[in-house]
Amino acid sequence: MTTRTRSTTDDTPPVPHQPVGTHDERPLYASGEVPDDLMTAAQLKEAGRRLTKGQKPRAYLKYKPKHGKGPVPLYHVEDTERARALSPKQTAQKVARRTCILCTQVADAPLWERTRKESPWLAADGRICQQCSDGAHEQWQRTCGRCRTTFRSRASVDYSRTCGPCRAVLDHGQDLARRLSLRHCPECLTQTATREQIEAAAADDLPHRLYAHYPRTCGLCRAEQKKAAEEAGRAYERERWDELGPVRQWARQVVAAPERYAVLDTETTGLEWDAKVVEISVTDGAGNILLNTLVNPRTPIPREARSIHGISDDDVRDALSFSMILPELTRVLAGRRIIIYNAEYDTRVLAHELTRHHQEDNPIPDLRRMERHPAAEEWMRNQQWSRCAMLAYAVHRGEWSDYWDGWAWAPLNGGHRALADCRKVVQRIKEMAAPPDPF
Repeated sequence: MTTRTRSTTDDTPPVPHQPVGTHDERPLYASGEVPDDLMTAAQLKEAGRRLTKGQKPRAYLKYKPKHGKGPVPLYHVEDTERARALSPKQTAQKVARRTCILCTQVADAPLWERTRKESPWLAADGRICQQCSDGAHEQWQRTCGRCRTTFRSRASVDYSRTCGPCRAVLDHGQDLARRLSLRHCPECLTQTATREQIEAAAADDLPHRLYAHYPRTCGLCRAEQKKAAEEAGRAYERERWDELGPVRQWARQVVAAPERYAVLDTETTGLEWDAKVVEISVTDGAGNILLNTLVNPRTPIPREARSIHGISDDDVRDALSFSMILPELTRVLAGRRIIIYNAEYDTRVLAHELTRHHQEDNPIPDLRRMERHPAAEEWMRNQQWSRCAMLAYAVHRGEWSDYWDGWAWAPLNGGHRALADCRKVVQRIKEMAAPPDPF
């Protein structure tokens, strides 16, 4: 289907009732140049005519809407037939759809069905013309919603449709209700303070003190709230007892026999896979020192690591190397179950230091990067590794992390020195062992 347009010049006026081109092999007329005997379907309906069955257009009207199908079909009046006249009932319905219920004016087209739910300024639901709706809306904006007083200017009514006198009454009532609420328990409404106490607190010109101390909860309600909170905590512990029970049992075993356990912590040159130890400490389960010494890593300590633990190159210059303290470390760990707060990290650092030590004494030429020396693997297997204290404490805290889909880890906050961190681990083990079982 193609459209061809007749080319014209500005000097030659178009001939009346002459097509400007063709569309679908039929004449194409411009607006205002359509012959009188050709009409669109809408024009035929207004003239009381209708299309016959299978009637095809005689021509087209040139039309380019923003959203449409292009040229509009034109039909010859002689090819159509007279439309059936409307019955009195249909005529009444047609008039009713075009009549405004407020001004009783009949519009040229059907009116919208408006409701007070969508337009609260209307007096009733029904078909209302736009002029009546706009007038009612303008008056509604000037009318107070409480006293129903209509003012001349919209400035007399605030954004919530409340006039000045009504706003003063509301503010006074809200202030009175607030003062009464400060004098009574928010749970049972028992009076817990006098008006003089509230006025004295407000006169201090420190509003945050007033809201920090009032309203006061009565003693009975406080006891009930505390009891409900404790019961909720026990119920939460019962729900996760499959994980929490073994953690508390393990912590109580450490507290009961601290001499059978060793708490180990290290400070290193960084978080990389080849980080070196700069300080190592070992205590028993009660926090008594078994080993506490600086370690010479034989490499410069990065500035980022120094800013965390505060150990500089001058501090470790005269310290022993890891190879020299390894026999003492092996001795103090013998026969004890080793507890580390972040076991995955510290065991990796120890394995790397052991690999570096054995590569110097018994080098393996084809040992790949990040691969452990067999002697280092044997030393690690011979140790008795206990539960990771960080994972156990995460279960004890009971804070879930949606991001990690597990219990949220908590930082140790021991000061980033090996001995202080060991004693902080001992403190947290005692904290895990202290609460009673929820059953």
